[in-house]
Amino acid sequence: MKKKCLILGGAGFIGSNLIGSLLGSGFDVRVFDKVGSSRKNIQEYINDIEIIEGNFDDFSKIKEILNDVDYVYHLICTTIPETSHLNPYFDVESNLLPTINLLELIKGNSIKKIIYLSSGGTVYGTPANIPIKESHATNPINSYGIVKKAIEDYLLLYNRTFDIDVCIFRLSNPYGEKQNHKGIQGVIPVFLYKVINKEIIEVWGDGNVIRDYIHIKDVIDIMVQALSIKTPEIVYNLGSGIGTSINDILKFIKENLENDFEVNYLEARSFDVKVNVLDISNLKNRFGEKDFININDGINKLYDYIKSNINI
Repeated sequence: MKKKCLILGGAGFIGSNLIGSLLGSGFDVRVFDKVGSSRKNIQEYINDIEIIEGNFDDFSKIKEILNDVDYVYHLICTTIPETSHLNPYFDVESNLLPTINLLELIKGNSIKKIIYLSSGGTVYGTPANIPIKESHATNPINSYGIVKKAIEDYLLLYNRTFDIDVCIFRLSNPYGEKQNHKGIQGVIPVFLYKVINKEIIEVWGDGNVIRDYIHIKDVIDIMVQALSIKTPEIVYNLGSGIGTSINDILKFIKENLENDFEVNYLEARSFDVKVNVLDISNLKNRFGEKDFININDGINKLYDYIKSNINI
């Protein structure tokens, strides 16, 4: 009998990529997402998956969707770092409290494992050392990071108290196919969309902010592998381990893809950490050495994808 995976927040960028990999690995897939959520990213899988819509804070609905599930991927997040501080009450109410409800239901269930996507870019705050190890102090500087860390802590509590098998990935900056290139998050797809359409690119600060970018295929490969191996360290940084600046990305685009675009540098934002690069030693030790996609190759792949799906 096939094992069944439940993806909470499965219709988005990461979830839709995860669906394809899980189906290809022989799993049944149940997707849970909010009522009226876009299905454009999962259209190709509609006939192969089960889709249930509802609210994450609906206790009875969550109880229903956990029925006959073996594994749970928790990808739901209702806020973004840039604006989470505007309504921290909503952040707690829509993310933290429903997760505690989820754990209360799982503790009396036969779920084999829950995998949670945390944030390697926000839970550490301003790093004292680069690259950042999992043992680094966690001092998030926005509500988004605070709530992510609180969810981590509750997952660890339920692991210790109720022996729920948990794996937490502190994800860096994923990019790739099916990411919203018309949105406000994800500089690589947003930049590519703008240069293709001859729009002005806006950059907060001087462009020297450094981030750890990882292609979505590499993220998904690790997330699926987590089902088949033991993950006793529980918390793993998930990134490329390589730092790339905004200006590095713009330079590559100009020299290799589109050279006719304008960049408008804006005043830096106070909540933007200058450097965030993850130490992935623990990930490699547990999951093995990986031949991650080079960022230049990944940008090329995404550029071709966006040009082919420019109006989506």
